[in-house]
Amino acid sequence: MNTTALEVFINEVDMPIFQALFDKFKIKTKVLKKDSPKKLPIEKALPNEETHQAFMEVKEKGHLLKRYKNARELFEDIDNED
Repeated sequence: MNTTALEVFINEVDMPIFQALFDKFKIKTKVLKKDSPKKLPIEKALPNEETHQAFMEVKEKGHLLKRYKNARELFEDIDNED
């Protein structure tokens, strides 16, 4: 007896139709659960005291910071800092 292995992806709504065919023709199946979406390994941590103070300073004095409309303005300001 020859053996052939196939890997197929069947929508959940279509699965009952295909399962009936597989049963009729005595085709062995193995249904795997759909993997959950891959997640990036993001490390969760609390900021240290220095970082926390920097965040608080930006929150309190953010309106005093320079703002730029685009990168060109930023680089021109850096070039003219002298």
